[in-house]
Amino acid sequence: MTDSELMRISDGGVESSEGWAVHVLNPDVLEYCSGPAACIVNIGYSAAQRARQIYATESSSDLFPMLREHLQSASRLLEGRYVVV
Repeated sequence: MTDSELMRISDGGVESSEGWAVHVLNPDVLEYCSGPAACIVNIGYSAAQRARQIYATESSSDLFPMLREHLQSASRLLEGRYVVV
């Protein structure tokens, strides 16, 4: 996926031309949506990395196969420093 296929949206999240989006619900939670399906993803803070950590590996959602890749792409456009773990 290229950056040109992604865009920031008004809620601080990221939307893809492929139909998925990441919304920042609060400092501890993201919502990942793909078509009509959605799942919640936890966020923590790592002082060592000075970054918000997106816990994609803990997902039990049926959306998981693409979740990690999409979150890694979106994290570059989210406001602040995010890493996917």
